[in-house]
Amino acid sequence: MIKKIIILCITILFVVCAVAGYGFYRATKTPVHNADAFLKSTIDPSKKIVVFLGDSLTHGAVSYDYVAELSKDNELNNFIFINEGINSQFAYHQLNKVDRVVKIKPNEIFILIGTNDCRATLSDAEDERFDKLWKLPVKPTKEWFVQNLKALVDKLKAETSARITLISIPPLGEKVDSIPFQRSIEYSHDIKRIAEERNVGYIALNETLTEAIIKNGGKDIKEYELDLVSMYGAIFSHYLLSQSWDDISDKRGLLFLTDNVHLNNRGGNILIAKIKERLFSE
Repeated sequence: MIKKIIILCITILFVVCAVAGYGFYRATKTPVHNADAFLKSTIDPSKKIVVFLGDSLTHGAVSYDYVAELSKDNELNNFIFINEGINSQFAYHQLNKVDRVVKIKPNEIFILIGTNDCRATLSDAEDERFDKLWKLPVKPTKEWFVQNLKALVDKLKAETSARITLISIPPLGEKVDSIPFQRSIEYSHDIKRIAEERNVGYIALNETLTEAIIKNGGKDIKEYELDLVSMYGAIFSHYLLSQSWDDISDKRGLLFLTDNVHLNNRGGNILIAKIKERLFSE
């Protein structure tokens, strides 16, 4: 009897570890269509090359994969989309990608970065988590974010002939009067200002989502806080229970975010529409 119980416990442990491992693999797997893969492939010279720089919102493993959806759009067959988004990155990290981007010789570059820069300023716990992950050279501040984003835009303008577009970050949480929500607006204002100063394109994602959230009038919504249980719960629900990102948001009373950070289908499709508008503009 004891032997059977031990075998059962080992089996359960094995299944739990396998499930957790699969979820982790799906959540952290590097985007297939990244710069390295592109440089090793044969490319149709008639197509325009579009590069996306960013964090998990662009990586698309724990957030709606807007880059993958763009690549499936029949109206965009004339474009090749390259995903250089990596989970948890800062504007600081994007500077290390410039050499790869230069080799690609892109026609368009979209940059959606700043969410983690913003999150790291909200609490010591957030700051410590990111520092443990990345060993950042300085304590994150809004000034450091602005400095890095300006340097990134300047470097890309100097070393490529691509048209550059900055995208404001989604709200942090959907509780309008909360500090995280308001701080994401502040960071987005800085992104817009940099776009204007550097004479590059700008997509007002934060402004659009904020306006819709206010109109939606959601009440009794829990404000953003460091909540890894909520994030991993969304990952588990999506990959192992086959729930859509929208379904996860709906169950949590959220309009555009799955875990107060990452985009669902509704939020992602708003971004897709704005990117398409930019791609078709002259």
